[in-house]
Amino acid sequence: MDDLTVHGVLGKSIAHVYTMAFQKRGLPHAHILIVLRADDKFSTSEHIHRFVCAEIPSSIENPRLHEIENPRAPCMEAGQCKKMFPRKFRTEITMNESGYPSYRRRPGDTAFVRGREMDNRFVVPYNPYLLLKYNAHINVEVCTSLRAVKYIYKYIYKGFDCVNMVLTAGQVQNNAIANYIDARYVSAPEAMWGLLGSHMHDRSHAVMRLPVHLPNQKRVTFKDGHEEEALEAARSRQTMLETWFQLNQSDPDAQTLLCTEIPYNYVYDRNNWKRLKRGGNKIVVRMYVVNVKDTERFYLHMLFVRHRKRVCQYHLLVL
Repeated sequence: MDDLTVHGVLGKSIAHVYTMAFQKRGLPHAHILIVLRADDKFSTSEHIHRFVCAEIPSSIENPRLHEIENPRAPCMEAGQCKKMFPRKFRTEITMNESGYPSYRRRPGDTAFVRGREMDNRFVVPYNPYLLLKYNAHINVEVCTSLRAVKYIYKYIYKGFDCVNMVLTAGQVQNNAIANYIDARYVSAPEAMWGLLGSHMHDRSHAVMRLPVHLPNQKRVTFKDGHEEEALEAARSRQTMLETWFQLNQSDPDAQTLLCTEIPYNYVYDRNNWKRLKRGGNKIVVRMYVVNVKDTERFYLHMLFVRHRKRVCQYHLLVL
């Protein structure tokens, strides 16, 4: 992670997220997503080829890299690769519809894997520097869509692995529902990972979501039988949006910022916005999506993301 986020092996990192996976079958592997600054984003095929390669390394120019890249067991199942290999031969790098590049895979170089001759169509994209340094399988992909973001966060929030068990005493019971137990599965490597204090996942930025609601339409949560207490608490409590309007009335500097820019310059603490004294929040600001059919909230949402002082005036008119 230091090589990727501090030393900038692939470029200057401005945000990252990772999670560990075990999948009940052995050693851990990491899913890592790195967001690069605009100047370092992979915008051309030449830039991509400098950092990501999908061809068999030369056994003469770099014999050690050639030996590392030669895997002992391909991912084959019933004669077919589960990872969509072999790919097509290509003389140049091109972008496809999925947001991932189609890497250069020229015909010619081959390597024998468990008695089978493999060519560049079977090579998993890799970074030569990381492969040489860590001597491990490290798949590196360039992504220009949200699919990788969703893929990483799916692993973070999917919860722990489970196993289905049936407990019986004496004679076997046939009541499958009563005997069904959904238990957590922890393999030995995952247990050691936790005992050693290693993180299962981490992220550089927190996601902050800003509410969008009309007067007297803020969200109220309650437990059964405690509806009146929840309503009374909601009346006396101001939402993040309502305190933002108060901030605009008292702080001229806040009027020069969009609603989505406020969290980068102010911190929300104890139902109040306070100016940051130094540095900035490591957050990603998002606003809740509003359906266009919800007319008033939709246009209020548009004002939040496009205008500054007009939002204060608009809100006063609504009240």
